[in-house]
Amino acid sequence: MSQRHQFVMVMVTTLLTFALFLALLLVPLPVRAAEFYVSPDGNDANAGTFLEPFASLERAQAALRAFRASDPHSICRIILRDGIYRLEKTIVFQLGDAPVEIVAAPHETAILSGASPLPSEWQLAPPDLPRLPEKAWGHVWVADVPKEWPLFRTIFEGDTILPLARTAGFQQLSKAPEGSSAIDQHHLYLPVEVLNGIADFTGAEIVVVPRNPWVMNILPVTKVDRRSGLIFTDVPATYSLEPPRFGNFPNGTVWIENVLEALDEPGEWVLDVSARKLYFWPRNGKKPGHEIVVPRLTELVRVEGTIDYDGPTDIPVRGVVFRGLTFTQADRWPWELNKTGWGLQHDWEMFDRPTAMLRFRGAESCRVEDCRFLNSGSAGVRLDLYCQKIAILRSEFAYLGGAGILLAGYGMGTKDVNRDNIVSDCHVHHIGRLLWHSAGIWAWQSGHNRIEHNHVHHTPYTGILATGRTVLDRQGNGECSRTVRWAEVDRVLKAGRGTWYEREPLMHARENIIAYNDLHHCMEVMGDGNAIYVSGAGKNNIVRNNFIHDIPSPNINASIRCDDDQHLTVIENNIITRVCGEGIIWKGTNTIRNNILFDIRDVTPDGTPCLHKRGYLVMPYGPVDGSVVERNIVVSCTPGQALLFERTTASKGQRTLLPAMLRTCKADYNLYFNTAEPGWGQKHLDAQRQFGIELHSIESDPKFRDPANDDFSLAPDSPALKLGFQPIDISTVGPRKVKGNKP
Repeated sequence: MSQRHQFVMVMVTTLLTFALFLALLLVPLPVRAAEFYVSPDGNDANAGTFLEPFASLERAQAALRAFRASDPHSICRIILRDGIYRLEKTIVFQLGDAPVEIVAAPHETAILSGASPLPSEWQLAPPDLPRLPEKAWGHVWVADVPKEWPLFRTIFEGDTILPLARTAGFQQLSKAPEGSSAIDQHHLYLPVEVLNGIADFTGAEIVVVPRNPWVMNILPVTKVDRRSGLIFTDVPATYSLEPPRFGNFPNGTVWIENVLEALDEPGEWVLDVSARKLYFWPRNGKKPGHEIVVPRLTELVRVEGTIDYDGPTDIPVRGVVFRGLTFTQADRWPWELNKTGWGLQHDWEMFDRPTAMLRFRGAESCRVEDCRFLNSGSAGVRLDLYCQKIAILRSEFAYLGGAGILLAGYGMGTKDVNRDNIVSDCHVHHIGRLLWHSAGIWAWQSGHNRIEHNHVHHTPYTGILATGRTVLDRQGNGECSRTVRWAEVDRVLKAGRGTWYEREPLMHARENIIAYNDLHHCMEVMGDGNAIYVSGAGKNNIVRNNFIHDIPSPNINASIRCDDDQHLTVIENNIITRVCGEGIIWKGTNTIRNNILFDIRDVTPDGTPCLHKRGYLVMPYGPVDGSVVERNIVVSCTPGQALLFERTTASKGQRTLLPAMLRTCKADYNLYFNTAEPGWGQKHLDAQRQFGIELHSIESDPKFRDPANDDFSLAPDSPALKLGFQPIDISTVGPRKVKGNKP
C-alpha cells in the first residue's frame, strides 16, 4: 500500500472515530429507572424495595414524588405484589407523577378494592325485629357503620355483589287518583296496598322504568301519601313516571328497595340510614365476618391533568400505564338532585362524574393493559373531557353495576379534545347489573377512536354506542343541555339549530371505527335498544366487520341502528344472524353495503312475540335521500316476514314525521331470499323497480356453506358473487389471541 493510501486510511479512521465520539455526545444517556415495590404484607416505613416493600399505594406514590423532585426525567414504576389493597381515598396521578407505570408483579394478582370490612362486630338481630318478615327471624345479623364512613349503595361478599332487599315488582298507575298531583318526573303512584305493606320509607329507593323504556332510574323516596298511593322523589326521573308505553317487563316496572319488609331471602341486606346499621341475611347461614365488605369509594384511581373547562387549552398528564391489575368492589354513584341537563343521552350516564373505578380526566398517551374490572357497583373505566391516545387493551369488564367503558368529551362546541383512543381486544360482559340502561362500550362526543376486536355480551341494554345527541335548550332542561358550550355554539350557528351539516362541526363523535367486534345476548332487560347504535354522532363513523348473533330478547329494536340526527355513517361487511327484532334501521343519509342479514326472528326461543318486527331494512322516518343500499344479502327463514319498512306518510298519531322511502336511495345489486317463501324477494323487487331502483338486484339462494354453524362463506357459484358481493371473513372477529399483542 502506498504512503498516500495509508495516509487516506488513517484520516478516514480518524474522522469516523471523531464522528462516533460526537454521536455519543449527542445521544442522551438513559435515565435512571426507579422501582417501588408494594405488598399488603409490607410496611410503609420500609424502603420500598423488593425485599422491603411498602404496604400502600399511597406510600409508593409519595416515594415516587420525592424521587422525581430530584430527578424529573426518571422512568418510574410502582410494582404491586400479590394481594388485596383496600383503598380509603381515591389515588390521583397528576402532572408531576408521570411518566409512571403501575403494574402487577409478574405472575401475581394485585387487587385494588374500594371496600373494607366493617370494624364493628356482627350481632344477631332480635328474632322478632319489627318490620322484618317472619321467615327471616333468627337469620339476620346487624353491624354498626362508623359515622366517618360514607353511606353506601352496594355491599360485597368476595366476588359477588349482594342484592339490596327489594319488593316484588309492580306496575305504576297510568293515571293519578282524583284530587292528586299529576303524574310527572317526581310523582309516581302505586296501588295503596303496596305502600301500606311498608311501615317506614326512610332511606328507601324506587327502581323504576318510566314512560320511555330505554332508561331506568333509581330514585330516593322523599315522601309518601298512603291515601293516594303517591311516592314522591326530589330527584327527577328522566321521563314521566307513567307505565312504559311499550316493552316486555313480565316481572314489573317498579320496585321498592332498602326496606326491612323486603328482607326475605338469604344474601339480601338493608341499610338503616338513620341508625347507621347494616342488616344482612347470610347466604351460608353463618355469622358474617370479614368476607362481607362495604365500599367507601366509587372512583378508585384517577389520572388528572390541568382542566381549563371554560377555556381552549387543557394540559394533559402523559405516559401513565396500568398493567395486570384488578379493580373491584366500588360503589354505585347516586343520581343527583340537579342532574337534569347533565345526563348524557337519555341519562344513560352522567357528564364528567366519578362513576367509574378508573378515570382519566385530562390525559394523553396512557395505557390500560391486561387489567380486570370486576364485581363492582360502578362503571369500569371513563375517559373524560381531554383524553387522547389512550389505549384500553386486552382487559376484562364483568359484573359491573354500570357501563363497561365510557369515552365522554366536552359538550357540543368547538373543543374537540376527546379523540384518537383505542378500545381493543377487551371482553365486556354482564355489565349494567344495577343500572340496566348501561352500555358495554360508549363514545359520547368522542371521535376518531378505534373500538375493535372486542367481545361484548350479556348486556341489559345496548352493546356499543357512538353518540352525541344533545337538546339545544338554553333553559337547561333538555337532555345534555347543560353540557352545551353556548358561546362556541353561537359562533357556529348564527340562528336556531341550523341544519345537520351546519351542526356537524360541533358533534365530535365522528370518524369512529367500530369493527371486528363479537356481540351477542344484548338487550336482556330494557326496551328500544340495539347491539350497535349511532346517533347525533357526526360524520364518517364506520361500523364494519362485526358479528352480531344470538340475541333472544323480545325488546330489542334493531341489530344496527342509525337513529335521529345521524348522517354519513357507513355500515358494511357485518353479519347479523339469529337475533330478534329488526335488521338495520337508519334515519338520514347513510350507507348500508355488503352486509349479511340471515334469519332474524319474530319470536324469542320461548315463544314470546318480539315488539319490533317491521323488517330487515327499516326506515322509520327521514328523509333518507341519497343513502346507498348495495350488495347486501338478506335471507329470511320465516314465511310472511317483512323485508322492508318505509314511511310513505307524513304523520304518526300526533307526530309529524317526514317520509323515508327506499326509492330516494341508491339501492341495487342486493340479493333477497326466503327459505320458506318462494317469491318473497321478487315481490319486493317488482314493487321497487317501478321507481327505478333495485334494477340489478335478484331473488336467489346465496349458497352459504353452513350458516347454522356460522359459516357464511359462499360457494364458488354463488349468485351473490356475480353481483359484486365481497365475502366476509369472521375468523378474526373478537379479541385476538396472540400473546403480547399490541394493537
